[in-house]
This record gives sequence, structure tokens and C-alpha cells, in this order.
Amino acid sequence: MLMSLPAEQRSRALGLRAFAAVAVAILAVVGAISCVLGFVRSVRDVERFSAEIGDCVAGETAADARIVACEDPAARRRVVDSAIRPSPVTEQVLDEACSGSPTADDVFWKTFEDGQVLILCLETLKR
Repeated sequence: MLMSLPAEQRSRALGLRAFAAVAVAILAVVGAISCVLGFVRSVRDVERFSAEIGDCVAGETAADARIVACEDPAARRRVVDSAIRPSPVTEQVLDEACSGSPTADDVFWKTFEDGQVLILCLETLKR
């Protein structure tokens, strides 16, 4: 035998359900926005660091490193080799990645949100 709830409890239950539905909808929207922003940020990083052999790099730290034209006065180093490896980066991984590039005298690496690491083997430009 089913018993119905008193009007006050029914009203409270409906209010809680509505609140829960709104809270779930808000969380879904926030989650979707976070995913989109994360994707845009990762695409921007890949574009910013998609260096090819022969490209030149300006900047002295990972935060300000960027690909520039080799004629640009800000260019300090040239990419002589590159590799993508899974995280974590160790000294051995860096040495191994650049071992085939005898002119490399510096290395830059960037860990992306997906856990992949871009390693750029660099030679200092003589000016």
C-alpha cells in the first residue's frame, strides 16, 4: 500500500530535487568550460612550441621562450633536434634525446597537460 506524503513534505522534496538539478546543470557547464579552456591552452602551447629543426628560439627562460625568425635580433638559439617523450624528464632522458646532435649546447623542455614532454636540442647562435 502506497502512502502519499503530506503537502509540506512533498513541496520540500520537489524543492530539493529542483535545487539538485540546478546544481548538476551548473557543475556540467563549469566542467565543459574547463575542458574547452584546457584544450585551447594546450593548443596554444603546442603552436607556441611547435619548433622544427632550423627554427630559432628567443627568450632565456621557459616562461618567455618562443619561436622567432632567425634574423630576429631576439633569436638566441637554433633548434638542431627535437623529440617528444613521456613525462617525467630526467637528466638521462635529456642527454639521450640530444646525443645525436653534437652542436647542441643547450636543451629546452616543456611538459604539456597531456603528460608529453617536448625536448628541443639547441645550439647558441654566434653573432
